[in-house]
Amino acid sequence: MSQPEWVVGFHAVLAVLEREAARVEVVWIADGLGGPRARQVLDAARAAGVRFNSVPRRKLDDAAAGNAHNGLAARLAPAPLAEPETLLSLEGQVCLIGLDGLEDGHNLGAVVRTAAAFGLGGVVVGGPHPPPLGGAAAKVAAGSLSLVRIAHVGALGDFALAAKEAGFWVYGAEAGGTPLDRVDLPDRLVLCLGAEAGGLRAKTRKALDGTLAIPISGEVESLNLSVAAGVLAWEWRRRFPTKG
Repeated sequence: MSQPEWVVGFHAVLAVLEREAARVEVVWIADGLGGPRARQVLDAARAAGVRFNSVPRRKLDDAAAGNAHNGLAARLAPAPLAEPETLLSLEGQVCLIGLDGLEDGHNLGAVVRTAAAFGLGGVVVGGPHPPPLGGAAAKVAAGSLSLVRIAHVGALGDFALAAKEAGFWVYGAEAGGTPLDRVDLPDRLVLCLGAEAGGLRAKTRKALDGTLAIPISGEVESLNLSVAAGVLAWEWRRRFPTKG
């Protein structure tokens, strides 16, 4: 279980009130804040039976930890994380995104939003600390956190080995990998992406079945992690359209 989270900003606060009201402990609104957006959040809080308080803007600044809050914040109870085994037990065509050592909330939120958009099986975050699901992650995810199974593992490499035993293929995304258009993607796939500072860890590399790369202009060194995840997820979904 992760720690209590603060979700800030109009869209993020409204989304959790509409989709995860049971987790919302309190909504904060800056003293004197009015207008249609504030009224919409208040109406949603009342409809969900969530308490709300007017507080000094400095308290919102502290809760937001540097993220833009626009006078609105919601405190959430700890997020229930999915068990890694649950993701590995999914049947049929499944794509999971594995994030190796990612600690940036913006990138995590964007990857979760991508996973929701393309109906992926889930997101697995490897590393010593639980994934940062509040603040920037919740804001960028724009209400999609509740739509995606998110699991935490100590080592993505160990998860990758378990995934292979469960019938998944495991590929890593790297600039020197085989171009994506030359890779025969499997219908049960774990896509591993490393944190931008260090890339994939050695233990994860050893567990890979192969590496793949997104063909890009030679004038650009690389893509942002969340953008790369979006391209790879779209390509997998294109090859394996949702049935029904």
